[in-house]
Amino acid sequence: MRIFTTLDEARAHLAGEKKWDRAFEAIDASARLPHGIAYSVGDSLTWRGVGPECAEESLTASRRYLRVVYCATGSIEVRISDDWAPTCPYSDLSDRQGADGPDRPILLGAGALLLVDIHEATRLVPAPDFSGALLRVTVEGRSFHNK
Repeated sequence: MRIFTTLDEARAHLAGEKKWDRAFEAIDASARLPHGIAYSVGDSLTWRGVGPECAEESLTASRRYLRVVYCATGSIEVRISDDWAPTCPYSDLSDRQGADGPDRPILLGAGALLLVDIHEATRLVPAPDFSGALLRVTVEGRSFHNK
């Protein structure tokens, strides 16, 4: 897990790698595009603008994509666990697996960005005034030349 208090701080640390440059473009675009609709750049990046409706009931883990949570306005609590147990089989189609275990809260305020590693499970608890973007970024170090 990595937390950046501002998008500029995240750009200073991650810019220059194609997948992160595309992620920042997606975050910028998410403010202009309708919320709730998923967009993608091939298999390397998917994103959608979200609000309070993105609340989740349980922890979820992933194996092939990092979860990125960006808080544009308001706040969101991300419950995160690195000591979780599966509650259902892993789905290769959705790259998701239900999880249960002890978690701790990470509170993101306006402008903050959270990168969640694939060994961690998360659950989103947005505030009523939350607006932001959820991204799934490939764990692969490189992307295809045409993506």
